[in-house]
Amino acid sequence: MIYLDEEKIVEELKKGNMNVFSQLVDIYKNRIFAVAYKFTNNYTDTQDLAQEIFLKIYNEIDKFRYDCKLSTWIYKIATNMCIDWKKRHKKRNFVGYNSLNDSRKNNLILNIKDKEPLTEEKVMCKYDQYKIHQAIFNLPNIYKTVIVMYHFYNMSYNEIAKALEVSVKTVETRLYRGRKKLKEELVKNVGGGDFEWNVKK
Repeated sequence: MIYLDEEKIVEELKKGNMNVFSQLVDIYKNRIFAVAYKFTNNYTDTQDLAQEIFLKIYNEIDKFRYDCKLSTWIYKIATNMCIDWKKRHKKRNFVGYNSLNDSRKNNLILNIKDKEPLTEEKVMCKYDQYKIHQAIFNLPNIYKTVIVMYHFYNMSYNEIAKALEVSVKTVETRLYRGRKKLKEELVKNVGGGDFEWNVKK
């Protein structure tokens, strides 16, 4: 598989190139799926939500203006849709197949599932993964969002600030408080008194 540079990817997506779109799905599907599960807590709902995220990316690529990295733009869409899902629970109000042109609708086939199991960050490996997931799932969205962006999307403070349209200081504060709440929950439920995040800006 040949991966194109970012500018070429966007150019081809705007032309409706489905082969390039499939490459984009391959690049991002595992992280999108893993993070969506942090919000839905349900495998079937996660599959549906992840597909809707990619459909929205496909439909709105014309709005990408190169004022940030493509990955930042994608993760912003994904995170916002996950938050919307959490707020509305199962009241679906996302872009769907009916909003696509017939020619694109017929060609659009997504395969967001992967045969390999999804993994958490290496720093978490010694802890009970289900309880870690539950702890993240139960965080308030304001903290969950920055933790997801930083620890699972590997975004920098500046990238998160740009995506959320807040200051870097606000990102730092939310990340600090989110980690504190998460650690408290893990200490209580897992007994992970020595739990630490691998922090880098």
